[in-house]
Amino acid sequence: MKKLLLSALAAGLALSSCQSDVVDPTNIDITANPIIALPLGEIGLTMDHLLIPDSSLIFDDNTVYKVIVAQDSVFGIDVNDLISIPAQSPSSSSITMGTVAVSNVSLTQDIALGAVASDAGLTAISSAHGSNAPFPQLNESNVGTYGGSGFGTFTSASFSNGTLTLGLTNDWPVPVSMGIDLVNASTGATILTYAMNNVAANGGTGSDTESLVNITLPNSIGFKITSLTSPGSGTNLVAIDTTDNLELAISSANLEVYNAITQISTQDISSDTQYVDLSTGGSEELRELMFSTASFDYEFVSTLAENLELNLNFPGSDQNGVEVDTTITIAAGATTTGSINLNGTILDLTQDPSQNHSRLPIAVAATLVGSGNMVNIDSSDALDMTFEMTNLQFGHIKGFFGTQQITIDPGAVDLAIDFLENFDGEISFAEPSIAMAVTNSIGLPIQLVLDFNSFKDGTAYGLNGPNYVLPYPTTLGNTATGTLTFDNTNSSIVDVFTLPKDSITYGGSVNVNHDTTTFGTENFVTNTSSISGDLLMEMPFYFTATGLGFYDTLATDQNNVDALPEGTSLESAKLLLQTTTTLPLDASLNLTFYDANWNTILVKDFGLMESGIPDANGIIVAPNVLDTELELDASEATAVLEAVHITAEATMDTYNVGTDPVKLRTDATLNLNLGVQFNVNVTL
Repeated sequence: MKKLLLSALAAGLALSSCQSDVVDPTNIDITANPIIALPLGEIGLTMDHLLIPDSSLIFDDNTVYKVIVAQDSVFGIDVNDLISIPAQSPSSSSITMGTVAVSNVSLTQDIALGAVASDAGLTAISSAHGSNAPFPQLNESNVGTYGGSGFGTFTSASFSNGTLTLGLTNDWPVPVSMGIDLVNASTGATILTYAMNNVAANGGTGSDTESLVNITLPNSIGFKITSLTSPGSGTNLVAIDTTDNLELAISSANLEVYNAITQISTQDISSDTQYVDLSTGGSEELRELMFSTASFDYEFVSTLAENLELNLNFPGSDQNGVEVDTTITIAAGATTTGSINLNGTILDLTQDPSQNHSRLPIAVAATLVGSGNMVNIDSSDALDMTFEMTNLQFGHIKGFFGTQQITIDPGAVDLAIDFLENFDGEISFAEPSIAMAVTNSIGLPIQLVLDFNSFKDGTAYGLNGPNYVLPYPTTLGNTATGTLTFDNTNSSIVDVFTLPKDSITYGGSVNVNHDTTTFGTENFVTNTSSISGDLLMEMPFYFTATGLGFYDTLATDQNNVDALPEGTSLESAKLLLQTTTTLPLDASLNLTFYDANWNTILVKDFGLMESGIPDANGIIVAPNVLDTELELDASEATAVLEAVHITAEATMDTYNVGTDPVKLRTDATLNLNLGVQFNVNVTL
């Protein structure tokens, strides 16, 4: 530069030498007013400088930036949150033997005419044996007791049911009428009283039947003739044979004893269906239950005199295609324990007529097995039964699982997005969305009530989205998937994601079986059923913004003072700024000039630099180039000349004062080129 000024001075002197006057060089002042132009610095910004992609900021194939925030398992429901099979308390019942059917009995006793004649003192009959003679008229009482044997099938029996019939066959030659008491041959006590009238002679028969209810038969039975009458044969001669008999025959029907020492035949003593309550304690109604593991434990305490065969059947059950049916032999007077394996068994819990759900039917049939021995039978003898379901793990449950509300554990969404720290101001996204990806293997309708809010300065901005019914399977074992979407068409999501915000939180609840009129009451779960919801928030940079602040260093470590020759004085300067931008942002630019210690020595406002005009899609399709000049006075020019560091600070709004949404693309750029033009005086 100094060489340039000296050359200009030499040229001036040469021109002056052409003049005819002689000039004294010591009296000549030459003043030059050159213009000195210097570049001061530049900023060449791409979006990679402004927005550094991280886990939150991405761009897709059309080069539009998006803010992506993903959060897995913002809510989850396990099958045990909905329904479980509580531990079952043992249930007890008993089978009382009650009355026992015994075999019918029979007994025959012959009473000879000679024995009666002897006991009654009928000497005329005794002396006429073997001859034909008139048979005398009879009218005797308390003739005697005959027999003394017992029934072979019991030694003593007290009856709750049955009849005992006494039949008479009269082989005497005259008709008879008799009163007969059945007596205890040992004590003479009367057991039953019979009466037979006018039984014909020579094989005539008669009978009388009496009830055995509350009658005890001993092991020795006698027949006491309490009265004996006959008209005799009158004057007619009849053959008299003292060996002719009155044949007494006992027969029985429908015998049941409540206490006896007797033989019993094999017989059914009980057939009943019992129900184990599998209720969960709430409003749930279990209709079908499949056990992956289960044990039906039992204990039987018998006071019965004979062995018992107990058949346990689970009506409607299915274990590998076969109904569960088990027969257990319980020894007389013993305790028997065991268990039935119900692994993999499907149970029908709808068979109780009084409650068509949550009741496990168990059909119990008891058969008393006769041994042929005399045993002591008492109707109070019993089989005490204790049942318990243990090791319960269900494979699936079908039914209605009630209406309930489950609270979603509250949580917070992390929006500490690094690139936003480069800006101040407010950003409002025009097309944000929240997608809830749901995976559900629980077969029942569940309504999601999502409580999603952002907060700023204590004010909540709610999502106010719809309540969705989560996708759910309709076939046992299947899994349903689907996505619930909240966007600017069905919620206040734009308000939620107008940034910055102090915090963003989520919570809410799920309502189980909220509308049975629409969805019915057919629910199902498996032991692995669950629901999970993953959150994905997308905020494409189709946005409006105001007051976005940006700051960067335009130049540093400048040394422009040496660019001016000695003796040069500054008169003024002009800052020259050229901006080229495809950013859809209008910017107000300030330049700050600093000394070597970063002390501010000058701040200049370049005013508004307009972006290009975005198209209908909010995209700047052609760069906007703007040249700006800013006049400086001498003091300002000196500050610029002496500046060591220069920074650029911009406040930006989106197009049209932040009212029109624009798209921020990865190929957007901003270039700032700053120079200065000094007007100087040089006097030689």
